Amino acid sequence: VMRQELPTVGQHGLHRKPSLAEQLASFHAAMLARMAPEDAEAMRQSEQALAHAAPGQLQAGDLAPDFTLPDQHGRPVSLADRLLLGPVVVLFVKGGWCPFCTLALRAWQDALPRLHDLGGDLLAVSPQPTPACGGLAERDLLAYPVLSDQGGAVAGAYGVSWELPAALRPLYLRLGHNLPAVNGDGRWLAPLPSVFVIGMDSRIALAHADRVVARRLEPEAAITAVRALDRRAT
Repeated sequence: VMRQELPTVGQHGLHRKPSLAEQLASFHAAMLARMAPEDAEAMRQSEQALAHAAPGQLQAGDLAPDFTLPDQHGRPVSLADRLLLGPVVVLFVKGGWCPFCTLALRAWQDALPRLHDLGGDLLAVSPQPTPACGGLAERDLLAYPVLSDQGGAVAGAYGVSWELPAALRPLYLRLGHNLPAVNGDGRWLAPLPSVFVIGMDSRIALAHADRVVARRLEPEAAITAVRALDRRAT
């Protein structure tokens, strides 16, 4: 996946980096244009199926389930331990094979200093095994934990686990995305791309799960929620 990080010319000729939404829309359009017509149609069907997925994710005000998962180095990371230090943003992604997730992960890397300035922390969660999480973090120079939720138990606890319909699996195989092999668990499961902002009391302050393939929550929206938690604490 090519990095889509070239600045654009905005109002008054000032250069700015495209928003995550702009990067995702641009990549999505280019991807569909490159695909064979039958694959592009199958992709649209996949997007429609995903748009109607309703796994019942946790909502703002719910208690966030605790978890301990290995990071990209194989070290256990506990949500409860991280919450002792400040609010935590939990970001569910499909994995390094997903270009839309890749763009989101890179956008979060750019936003990480602002989150840390507010005392917040970031945990990305992927169903891929630990070595693949390590490869993803190394490839994109991610300075935050990428946790392996192999088997999808944590995604299921947060209500964002989704099974790819059987009719769409041949398309994924043609694209080289054999999820049972990629995730190493023999199943066609992937999390809905999701963001949960969790306060130090373990309450979810913001919950956002996307059912549109080329859409993700802007990091700034989650950072705003973390900032609001800080104001309430003071």
